[in-house]
Amino acid sequence: MDAGRSATAGHGEEWFVVLPDDECALAVAAALGPGAGPFTVTGRLDHPSGRPWLIGRWDERDLLVGTAGRTRVAVLGCCPAPPDAITALARRATRPADLDRAAGALAGCFHLLATVDGVVRAQGSAFGVRRVFRARAAGSTVAADRADVLALLTGSGVDEARLVSRLMFPAAPPALAGVSLWREVADVPEDHYLLVPPGEPARTVRWWQPPRPTRSLRDGAPALREALVEAVAARTGSGRAVSADLSGGVDSTAVCALAAARVDRLPAFTVVSPDPADDDEHWARVAAAGLPAVRRVVVTDADLPTPYSGILDPGVARDEPYPDIHLRAEDAVRARLLTAQGAELHLTGDGGDEVLHATLAYLPELLRRHPLLGCAHLRGHRALHAWPWSRVARLLAGPRDERSALLAQARALARVGDGDADGGHPDAVHLPAWATPAAVDAARELLRRAALEADPSGRDRALRDSVDLVRHAGRLQRRTSLAAAADGFPVAAPFLDDRVAEACLAVRPHERTTPWRYKPLLAEALRGVVPERSLARSTKGGTSPEYAALPRYRADLLALCEDSRLAALGLIDVDRLRAELNGVWLSDASPITVEQTVGCERWLRDLESTGFATTLMTGAPG
Repeated sequence: MDAGRSATAGHGEEWFVVLPDDECALAVAAALGPGAGPFTVTGRLDHPSGRPWLIGRWDERDLLVGTAGRTRVAVLGCCPAPPDAITALARRATRPADLDRAAGALAGCFHLLATVDGVVRAQGSAFGVRRVFRARAAGSTVAADRADVLALLTGSGVDEARLVSRLMFPAAPPALAGVSLWREVADVPEDHYLLVPPGEPARTVRWWQPPRPTRSLRDGAPALREALVEAVAARTGSGRAVSADLSGGVDSTAVCALAAARVDRLPAFTVVSPDPADDDEHWARVAAAGLPAVRRVVVTDADLPTPYSGILDPGVARDEPYPDIHLRAEDAVRARLLTAQGAELHLTGDGGDEVLHATLAYLPELLRRHPLLGCAHLRGHRALHAWPWSRVARLLAGPRDERSALLAQARALARVGDGDADGGHPDAVHLPAWATPAAVDAARELLRRAALEADPSGRDRALRDSVDLVRHAGRLQRRTSLAAAADGFPVAAPFLDDRVAEACLAVRPHERTTPWRYKPLLAEALRGVVPERSLARSTKGGTSPEYAALPRYRADLLALCEDSRLAALGLIDVDRLRAELNGVWLSDASPITVEQTVGCERWLRDLESTGFATTLMTGAPG
């Protein structure tokens, strides 16, 4: 193996560790050897000193390296910058902080890694698609892009209390959603990088701030157009043949149209819903008619596996439960169909909803700053969503600061179905109906502890909530991307690139989110690129096949109740779960809470078969 480059053949788990420029690096490299568990070592980069710096498995097409003297910079992921630009970065960097400007300017989605005169910098992306974790090994701090790599390296076990956060409905609050699920592995916040100086304690340093939302829709649209065009071009120019989703929604249509403009042939994937009220397929046909390069790959529900197909089959656990666990088999079929069309990388419109809409937290702030305009927006949203006045009151009276919000969530937390348990809190979280009292207590304690570290100021709540919403989508995308890359058919979501999300967040929230227009920022940004009829769409399709298909997969889910690992940890009551599975789902919460529970249960089982009983070294959070 060339110690200065990398090589990956075939499919497998993609991962890397970042080692300090000291004797620890040699010890960790020796412990990893050719790999352990699901992690095969096929690539290595060294510090200028000759000690190992990066070890792991990655696609060589995703790596850019620049070296100048005792400085080496690596960009690992999707980045359209030419190699000499990375060398220029290395030449200009006399300290790790000199890379801040480049980190905020390069297009794509990537890790930025550097070793500058023995000081190591490890950084992911601002919105969670690329992450960094840390732990102690061989007496020093070691970083990685995956928490499970560090868990295997240090012998860390799963933190059962943190796992409860992954059972929260509709989702864990932002303060808990990104935490590592491993006791001795810590996460690096997305807006920070990890700095490891030789002979000194490692620390995190903030590198990213959200843009101020001061642009008008008119000024923000060209910036979004430029960023999204560049994000899609980074994938079409990556050396891989691409395919794209074409669901009929405006987000996937936008990505598909931009990709189709840069390639001669674009396989575009559409699922036709059996629901006559779902008009996605109609809009997919409208879009395809205006995109000559598109070659449609159309399937129906009958062509796809039943939700939860293969759920009893073991898989690779990775560092978190798999999102959309009920669609794991469907994802594999999509990959197989598009690979047969010659595709090597799949583009989706995921993240579009999150970057193009502001959260409703903008309404109280708009009312305070511009009362007449705020009242108009409030009336419009109330009419559009048929809100009762009680919902309006909750929205306007909710806590503004994160600390108060978390404490209110802790007080209101209960199981789904336990009466009106949200206590009037607009952002209440719940646990499944089958959660045990011990799980409820653990969840409350998690929320209280998170509140102690939360910002009590209440400044910029609307902007903070919008950033958190995008990060939630980014973290889900990351977990999907890890599985897809391991299966040999990577996926990418250009809307979640830092520069694209920043372009959206910089627009005034009341101009990119209105009750009178659907995604006006995207419509203005891509006018003349996306077919005009598609931009005029004002509906959103989508169905939930889990409801109708329950009788077909009930037996498999009931089988997961036998010898349940979640029950063994004291987190769920399997008798109540069985009763739910044998009954009729009466609320929208039921399929989602089942999905979350099944995802956690499958993950715990897969950990047992993935080799996590092995300890390569001893360690603690870095």
